[in-house]
Amino acid sequence: MQNKYTYSIENGKRIGMIQTSRGTIKTPNFFPVTTYGDKYPLDKLVQPYLRRLSDCIMVSYYYAKQMPTRPNIPVFIDSGGFASLFEGSEILQHKGYSTIKTKEGDEITPLDLLEFQEKNADLAATLDFIIPPGLDLVEARKRQKLTIENALYALTRKRSKSLFLYASLQCWDEKSARIAAKEYASSGFDGIAIGGLVPRIRDKDYLYKIIYAVRESAPDLAIHAFGIGNPETVLNLWRLGLDSSDSSSFVRNEVNKENPLPFRLFISKTHSGPMTPITNALSNLWLLTEETRFRYFQNRQEDSSSHITETKSDNLGP
Repeated sequence: MQNKYTYSIENGKRIGMIQTSRGTIKTPNFFPVTTYGDKYPLDKLVQPYLRRLSDCIMVSYYYAKQMPTRPNIPVFIDSGGFASLFEGSEILQHKGYSTIKTKEGDEITPLDLLEFQEKNADLAATLDFIIPPGLDLVEARKRQKLTIENALYALTRKRSKSLFLYASLQCWDEKSARIAAKEYASSGFDGIAIGGLVPRIRDKDYLYKIIYAVRESAPDLAIHAFGIGNPETVLNLWRLGLDSSDSSSFVRNEVNKENPLPFRLFISKTHSGPMTPITNALSNLWLLTEETRFRYFQNRQEDSSSHITETKSDNLGP
């Protein structure tokens, strides 16, 4: 089955679908992040319920390598680019592509990543290099250039017709976001996945401007944002044209709670004991999927441009 993204604009709202061999993903949507292995036991407990509340799950490249079997739900395997921020990691440049080498000596290459994604994922993002706030402008431009180069390299070596491939985008302002988005829009990618937003998550104005700039520059591509899991922020970004985002916050927020709230989906009941973190995590996920989609499709239409303020300069550093 060949990957396919279609969308329409109805009553000012963007509505889309991504076709995969394991099911149709409605957009806009939220993808819960889950892990494999024994590091996060709560993830293993909630996994049997994820298909009931979401069309797709997100798994990092690191944890995807620990999947015992491929889940019977569309799987998005991320870029692995977060390893570029690990202490002791370095970026190695090669002819036509670049890699991440960790202090342990492991090397993440765009081709190894792609081949793993083609075997184990329905959606995937290309290997990128995170641009954190405050990074020197020269280094930021270098990382963006290498990220774009890796994306184009992966596209030319993609063999699976069923893999939905997002080009990873790194930026530090609207101008740099538009440069990358326009490059990708004309290259044949299925979508764009925006990284580097988590360290700037409190700057809502920045988030809104970046999503708006990428959507305007690539109107026909599916757009994903890594690491966004606050319901209000998700809703506002959907109104600006974002198709999807992901986060583990729905389950992480429950891990260290001493007195978790009762399960909000069934307010006539209270739960206590070992099941409470599970039900609370699933309730959080329900708020990010069913409840947020209900609010998005309400007849009350809001002007998405109200979330954008005038940009004073396109030449700001990261």
